[in-house]
Amino acid sequence: MASQRTFIVTISETYTSNMPAAVTQLESHGLQVQQVLGMLGQVIGQAADERVKELKGLDCVQSVDSEQQYKAL
Repeated sequence: MASQRTFIVTISETYTSNMPAAVTQLESHGLQVQQVLGMLGQVIGQAADERVKELKGLDCVQSVDSEQQYKAL
């Protein structure tokens, strides 16, 4: 089974007014949505690395970024 990572998906401007449609597209292409940040135009969710290229190709997607974790020194 492919490992899942958390991604932050930024929604393209043309879809920010219709976030439910964007979320549906993302889910149908393998993103397990955890949180929708409508005011920021972002969706946070988990997907296999193999799905990233497919997600980036969707009309509703501006960018797909891997979640980063920082540790204090």
